[in-house]
Amino acid sequence: MPVSMSRDEVLQWLTANGWSPDWGIEEKAREFVSEVVAESEKEGFSTIPFDAAVRFISSYGLLKLTHPSDPESKLITNPTGGYEGDFSEIAELSQELGKRLFRVGYDLPDGGIFVVAEDGDFYCIHHTGAYHLGSDEFEFFNNWVKGDLQSV
Repeated sequence: MPVSMSRDEVLQWLTANGWSPDWGIEEKAREFVSEVVAESEKEGFSTIPFDAAVRFISSYGLLKLTHPSDPESKLITNPTGGYEGDFSEIAELSQELGKRLFRVGYDLPDGGIFVVAEDGDFYCIHHTGAYHLGSDEFEFFNNWVKGDLQSV
């Protein structure tokens, strides 16, 4: 597993996985956000979108990022993909942290759920606990690749 990736290496990894600097999927991102809000309300929780979530989804949504040293491990940047009961866990972590969270993706095969906070911090909710993955998208991607998850 790589020890760490620089910002340029993260960009190269994203590009190798289909991303480009002009990726912007603003219209699809709005659809995703609406779908996540509707899903959360159906589960009895009210998820409210905020700038950091919409910006991340617009810039990186719909990617299937393959781990550089484990082709079976994938980070999927689709906020509509998740599992039953996610919103309960997201609400619990949100209350614990004292900040709003929005689901932005998940990983396979581990089944972790990725959320971004309104302040731009990224977290993973996994069956083993909740973890901080970085204070911006580059730290998030880098820490996922190197497996650096700081317990919350």
